[in-house]
Amino acid sequence: MKSLKNKLLVSMPNMSDPYFAKSVIYVFEDDQSGTLGLIINKPISQMKIVNIDEKDKLFDSLLSASKNIYFGGPVMLNEACIIRIDDEEKVDFSKKIHLSNDLKSIKNMLIDNNFPENEKLVFGHSSWGKNQLNDEIKRGDWLIVNYDDSFFNSDPDSMWANLIKIYGLDEFGFTGISGVS
Repeated sequence: MKSLKNKLLVSMPNMSDPYFAKSVIYVFEDDQSGTLGLIINKPISQMKIVNIDEKDKLFDSLLSASKNIYFGGPVMLNEACIIRIDDEEKVDFSKKIHLSNDLKSIKNMLIDNNFPENEKLVFGHSSWGKNQLNDEIKRGDWLIVNYDDSFFNSDPDSMWANLIKIYGLDEFGFTGISGVS
């Protein structure tokens, strides 16, 4: 299978995994060792994160208070990165998207609630081992969509539903096409 880098993975309506159900994932790395991506349509305030202990209550309240902080996936939730869209770059989407873990910028967004227009703060990421994602795609768990800037700026609440409609699906998994045999 060709590289999925700079593609969107859109979960199928029957996806039962609570982290990946109704997810749109931007794939920023795909090579022989595996695939890495970020869920781009789930504010972390909408997610139920397990294993938050007492010392993390302040952190948990900061996260749940903001609709500008995103859940990137269930891996490494203790790490944050900033996704920035560079409007100057017009050709290669991998060059348009910049990932950063600059602590000063993260603090500025998280503590001071200062979110620049073309940036998203994301905690965690999604990852698959070698051939794991290909097996899931063959099984019918994911649709693959070409990335486009409009997805980055779309309303996160309707992004997944709008993308599956491209394939004639709805959130209940029914197709909108019928036929006679």
